[in-house]
Amino acid sequence: MMRAQHFNLAVPIFSVIFILMFATLAISADSQTTVDFETQILPILKNRCFNCHSAPMTDADGTISKPKGGVQLDSVKGIAESLYGEVIVAGEPEDSLLYQRITLPEGDTGIMPPPEAGASLTKQETDLIREWITQGANYGTWKGDQRQHKPSSPNINSYQPTFMPPITSLAFSHDGQFVVAGSQAGLHVYDSQTLKIQKTIDVTSRNIHDLAFSPSGDRLAVGGGNPATEGIVEIFSWQEGQSLHTLREHRDSVTAVAWQNASSLVSASLDRDIILWDLHTGTQIQRLKGHSRGVSSLCFLNDKETLVSTGVDQNIRVWNVTTGELIRSLNNHTLSVHDLALRPDDTGLPMVASVSDDRTVRLWQPSIGRMVRFARLNVVPLNVAWVNGGSRVAASCADGAIRLIDPDEVEVTDEIPALSGWAYSLAVHPTDGSIVIGGPNAQIRRIIPK
Repeated sequence: MMRAQHFNLAVPIFSVIFILMFATLAISADSQTTVDFETQILPILKNRCFNCHSAPMTDADGTISKPKGGVQLDSVKGIAESLYGEVIVAGEPEDSLLYQRITLPEGDTGIMPPPEAGASLTKQETDLIREWITQGANYGTWKGDQRQHKPSSPNINSYQPTFMPPITSLAFSHDGQFVVAGSQAGLHVYDSQTLKIQKTIDVTSRNIHDLAFSPSGDRLAVGGGNPATEGIVEIFSWQEGQSLHTLREHRDSVTAVAWQNASSLVSASLDRDIILWDLHTGTQIQRLKGHSRGVSSLCFLNDKETLVSTGVDQNIRVWNVTTGELIRSLNNHTLSVHDLALRPDDTGLPMVASVSDDRTVRLWQPSIGRMVRFARLNVVPLNVAWVNGGSRVAASCADGAIRLIDPDEVEVTDEIPALSGWAYSLAVHPTDGSIVIGGPNAQIRRIIPK
């Protein structure tokens, strides 16, 4: 009030306007100013994202229009359940797939919104989304689309398919008779030949990211948890499906698990840490720190002392798990790395394949810190495995296809359409070389490569 009473009316009006504009800009640039979801973020999502990423709608003829890539953005529940819960990771914009996609460079095939949907988001819009995520991704009172999507002309005899969460992890039992699939619907055990469900196993984790059988095949490790809240590793007896241990030291979802031997395994998390566990006591032996962002995949070399990890920070890191020493970092990838796989029965130096958002499959000799060669694809590969004793690399991709790659010539030798939508997971049968692939809406398919 005192400042208003002593205001100099002789000040030119343009100076007053300048002062007010400067004050407004200062307030908007202040990172401490809380970003309001409903007034600032929601309009961007409505205008640029909801058209392709809304809840499934059932038409009168029974067909379902599903959100592209299995990503739903028109409700809090849909966001939390899409893509392993990593679409928006509260407090971590660089780990949030939404922010990663909207900030890709012009011309990148993975940029969102896609070019055919109009111009990219402005820097002001992407910065605003980044700040909102950094502040904790608070939705306020907004819940989003709560409608029950039904046909506009109900027909009690029409078939209405159920929308199911994507299959995010797969693993074959050691005898090859069964394949286990993990998703937000839990664990489902399928007959490996017919892919008919044999049983369901209840799990603690709401989201499942990775599965791994113990060296003897009698136990199954399940990695998952609740995004930005808790990471969980649960150990089950394979035949009975009984929960034996639950390990809870991670602060974010567990994305990868790998057995060192019968009594110890490692787990990796979006909290950036890798933990080596003693399964007899359920306690940590070692906690490995070095990744600057979430860790996505792990594999042991044959000596079971050397561990290879990778993640959102683009780096491949090589560790001695006994000492906790970071041996080396390899940084040839230019975007987030999704998966790693060790070449089986390799008589020479161990070779590892990796796949990344940079649309490459790279081959490494991590024990000497060398990238051997790489193949560039026209689509993002999401998961990788070796087939036929290591003669080829199989990569499941964002277009639902499997690509087979000759590791010597680094050329794609076969492209096999498999699913509708992203092919999140794949596993190779231990003896017959067939590939099982999993994707959106609980799609699962068995492929026999030529």
